[in-house]
Amino acid sequence: MKTLGGRAGGIGVNASIVGDGPTGLGLYTINVTRALDALRNDLVIYTSSPPAFAGLRAKIVPISSSVRPERGMRGHFMRLAWVQTELRLRTRRGTRALLNTIPEAILGASIPQVTVVHDLLPLFFPAEYPRQQYYFRSLVPRVLRSSRVVVADSESTRQDIIQSYGIAPEKVRVIYPGYDPATYAVGSSDGPSDSTQPSYLLYVGNLLPHKNLLNLLDALAILRRRRPARLIIRGEGQFMYKQAVRERVETLGLRDAVTFQQYADGAALRDLYARAACLVLPSLHEGFGLPVLEAMACGTPVITSTTSSLPEVGGDVALRADPYDTIELSDAMCRVLEDRDLREDLRERGLKWVRGFSWHRTAEQMSRLLDEVARA
Repeated sequence: MKTLGGRAGGIGVNASIVGDGPTGLGLYTINVTRALDALRNDLVIYTSSPPAFAGLRAKIVPISSSVRPERGMRGHFMRLAWVQTELRLRTRRGTRALLNTIPEAILGASIPQVTVVHDLLPLFFPAEYPRQQYYFRSLVPRVLRSSRVVVADSESTRQDIIQSYGIAPEKVRVIYPGYDPATYAVGSSDGPSDSTQPSYLLYVGNLLPHKNLLNLLDALAILRRRRPARLIIRGEGQFMYKQAVRERVETLGLRDAVTFQQYADGAALRDLYARAACLVLPSLHEGFGLPVLEAMACGTPVITSTTSSLPEVGGDVALRADPYDTIELSDAMCRVLEDRDLREDLRERGLKWVRGFSWHRTAEQMSRLLDEVARA
């Protein structure tokens, strides 16, 4: 599908969250915008990082670098001010609809807005997000009321939005994100060299309390009473929680069984997935859970929680465990490590499952939604 509309009736994209070396929300914005640009020729992108959108047909409108996320709270406040002032003025005329890829929208705008909400973690875990919780309690409700349609990354997040903010159910739609198949895919040398001797267990994500790493370590200690096993924890997070995780490693006598790795580029992460016996993501709550798809795309079995969005993302091709039950989690890890047929079954079904998630599909649904609100 290609949209033939010209710039006079453009679709604005608020890409102010994209900064230097984008991750997370920035990568979502880049990927969905690039996929949208392949479908339509009427995008107007507002960004402080034009190189991130190089090669697109869209009109690129440069904005101040003061709004970038790497500037911390100052960048956040500058971005909020920019949205309510400069973006409001720039989109007042000639914009049919505006896409906000995070919950930062023009309050009381006359143009229809589509606003994406990835999760409500600051509401549910305020101690982890001492500053963001106030934004999610005070401004986000106004942002959502000012939006014609709210997009959630999962049905779980959709229900969170409806129940937490009292938003009309028909106003909240689910559009799943995609993953990058150019980076995360099975290669000729992927996987452990001997599938009867599987490699390490792997955790990928932030080091925050809701990620449930302390219970994961307790489960690992239980598992190691039955068989050898080691775990790689890849990610960064809050200093105090990182300290708590390292202390738990020492307390449980897991120093030789647990390795910590910092963030790396996509190719390095792909290799980490590919050589793992299993990805374990035992989170208490997730808005989506992208590592599940990335691991499956690399042919790696996955164990997830029974909570929030993870059953949606993993479907019936991931093993599920109660994140509060360390014995159940330990048993799931043991099953994957010891059962070669199970690993192969999870691998094959996972590779088929991830075909249903792509940025092209995300963009198709988002494009139809933008046209819908523009017409309305």
